[in-house]
Formats: sequence, C-alpha cells, structure tokens
Amino acid sequence: MPSKPLKPCRHPGCPELTSGRYCPAHEKKVNDEYEQRRGTAVERGYNWNWHKIRNIKLAAFPLCERCEKTGRIVVAVLVHHKDRNPRNNDPVNLESLCEKCHQEEHKEDRWVGGATSYPGQGK
Repeated sequence: MPSKPLKPCRHPGCPELTSGRYCPAHEKKVNDEYEQRRGTAVERGYNWNWHKIRNIKLAAFPLCERCEKTGRIVVAVLVHHKDRNPRNNDPVNLESLCEKCHQEEHKEDRWVGGATSYPGQGK
C-alpha cells in the first residue's frame, strides 16, 4: 500500500517535508517549549493526595474498565480523569485504564505542542 505524501513542516518558513506536523528539528523545539509551559506534575495537580486517590481507585477497580466492557481482562495501571481536570478527583470522574486505552484516550493530545486544557487551568 502506498504511503501518504509528505507535507511541509508547519514551522513558518521551514522548507522541509515531513510525515508529521513538524520536521524533526522543529518538532523537538516545539516539544521543549511545550514542556516548559506545561509545568511540573505537582503544579498540574498530581500531588501526594492524588497518589493516595489513585491507589484507592486501582485497588477498587484493578482491571481496565474499557477493556472489561468489551470482554477483555487487562490489568489497569493508570487512573484517567474523564473531564481531563486533574483537580477533579470525584470518584465518578475517575476511570481505571490500561496503558493502551489511556494512550488511545489521549492520542489527540499527543500532537506536537498539543494539550487539552480544562476549566480553571489558567493557561
């Protein structure tokens, strides 16, 4: 099967062609800038209290809730905030997921420089 044609890098003035959004040089630059703006895990709401809540959720629901709905038995390793707000630790907002389901949930966030914001994030 033929591969998709290459596209111009999205960085203004860059003549490189790429299969992604940016050429390798600009992808690293954009990712580094994003990581600096993003803040630390604690600044984003993943503090000691979160780890306690996460452990309680995984103890209560040790299997991936999405895989379980499709009849698969997969151990959950992550707890996902359904509304994407890491400060909303209401039990109905939390979902035990395996790595694969969590990556699928956040695949749109993984584009270079991309992130989903949530109310009150302030960024």
